[in-house]
Amino acid sequence: MKTILITGGSEGIGYSFAKAFARKNNRIILCARNKDKLAKAAESLFPAEVRTISLDLSEKGSPGKLADMCKEEEIDILINNAGIGYTGSSLLQSTENLEKMISLNITAVLLLTRIFAEKMKQKGSGTIINVASTGAFQPGPYIASYYASKAAVLSYTEALHEELKKDNVQIYCLCPGPVATDFYAKSGGKIPALAQNADEVVKYTLSHLHGKCVIIPGFANRLARIVPSSLRMHAVKKMKMNQLKKKK
Repeated sequence: MKTILITGGSEGIGYSFAKAFARKNNRIILCARNKDKLAKAAESLFPAEVRTISLDLSEKGSPGKLADMCKEEEIDILINNAGIGYTGSSLLQSTENLEKMISLNITAVLLLTRIFAEKMKQKGSGTIINVASTGAFQPGPYIASYYASKAAVLSYTEALHEELKKDNVQIYCLCPGPVATDFYAKSGGKIPALAQNADEVVKYTLSHLHGKCVIIPGFANRLARIVPSSLRMHAVKKMKMNQLKKKK
């Protein structure tokens, strides 16, 4: 039995990971802000052993606090899934929202990865999955800060993957395309028609561990990498502008 720590584990991709690991009788630790959603998620994972931690990882010091709360645990797999994003004109994003997003999407991911990767290196085994996005591969007008934050996660994860190759610590960057979760409602966007199911994303991811660092679920998403970044950027711009017009 392995112990899996999942941030943002009460819903979306994080919850789908929890379901997949719970089915194999692993011990699950779910970290998220909402206590009610955590309780509901934990109950649905029965009979798997589940521990919940209610914590806002965007708050200063929270990553260290989470690590301290898990210091007696031997974490075999860490999934950094918690994240937020905002759709709209970049110049109209509030300083508060940007600082919160940077703290959650970048700072928390980097700190938690560093803390637990060090522990895994010491014991000689472990797996970390950092959830980014296909948005990490090109700029995203009208969702610029979110795409930039995921590009930072991608860059850091690839670098650390290279550093720890000889230490038996497996580090991956999951880069899904659109996924049908509550992320779009929270970010002010709309779920695209071709969005994948979160369970499908997780199934693909788990079948591609022990391979390349960057995992991209969905054939169309992988194929899109061939398209020049500038063209992909303009496609994102057009899509986001249309979404914003429909909201008015």
